[in-house]
Amino acid sequence: TLCYYKGPAAQKVFMLGHGDETLSDDGNQWAGFETSRSIFALTNKSTAPPVTTDSESIWTFERIDNDTVKGRLRLADFLNAQSDTLYFEARNRAVSLSDYTLELKRVAQ
Repeated sequence: TLCYYKGPAAQKVFMLGHGDETLSDDGNQWAGFETSRSIFALTNKSTAPPVTTDSESIWTFERIDNDTVKGRLRLADFLNAQSDTLYFEARNRAVSLSDYTLELKRVAQ
């Protein structure tokens, strides 16, 4: 995905990988993940290097009934060796974690 912002900036997002797994025999529990790399850069004549970040989104969902699904979302962000001198100090561990609780309900049409 490529996005141009107002002003001299753009961001490109690359999907690096994804996967999923059914966690229960009845199919009511599911988990999935997606990894991505984002590159944010100025589009003018600035000599500032682009900022590169790596992220992982991890979802788990459970069907409660025919109208309700509950889940969790974890967003993990990692430093990148190409753009951050602290990459090796972080030892490939997430430097930012965000956790969310989800509840999805079917709406009448």
